[in-house]
Amino acid sequence: MEKLLVLHENKQYIDECADILNEEWKRSKSARLHSLEKSCDSFPTCLILLGNIDGVNTVVAHCRLSKVQGKPDSIFVESVVVRKDLRGKGYGKKIMLQTEQFVKRKGITTLYLSTHDKQDFYKHLGYTFCEPIVSFGVNTDHLPEGFLQKFLPDTTSENSRGKDPISLSTNQGPSVVSAPAAPPPPPPPPIGGFLKGQSKVDRWDPNAISWMKKDI
Repeated sequence: MEKLLVLHENKQYIDECADILNEEWKRSKSARLHSLEKSCDSFPTCLILLGNIDGVNTVVAHCRLSKVQGKPDSIFVESVVVRKDLRGKGYGKKIMLQTEQFVKRKGITTLYLSTHDKQDFYKHLGYTFCEPIVSFGVNTDHLPEGFLQKFLPDTTSENSRGKDPISLSTNQGPSVVSAPAAPPPPPPPPIGGFLKGQSKVDRWDPNAISWMKKDI
């Protein structure tokens, strides 16, 4: 029976977790460990799914939770990964469903994520397409006042009206846009754009980033 654990409360699995992440997204081991060690109760929080493989407790999947700017009841899910040799066994679905229960106990009502090519997987879990959100992969509680506004579009100017916010994160993964010195243009929505009066789209460009959400 698989069990969802908070990584910073089970640090004996950090090294194994770093290896699983680096199987998918190459990064120096020291940088990966440094990122994982930032996991905390007040977010970002790294979660692992622990399974018993051949009689040994093994990390089979990982995901990271970050705050969503301006949405205190929401969480951004990123760096979702299943160990390569254990894929196709349902562990991706299991970690997502157990993550929903974890954040629900913390009063979270909405989950957001972005994906390049797993739209079908997340649609089957109840996610729908949405507009981009702003997420920081760090604990923003102690950032200087006004710091986050530097990364937000100027909604008061004529040129910025109607533009979507961008997502910023210090982590690297499948649903990540790294935080630059100056914010880039927002990632493109699924092909066809968001049609007026519609809450989602029915088709997408697999080469673009799709943003999705789920109310729990």
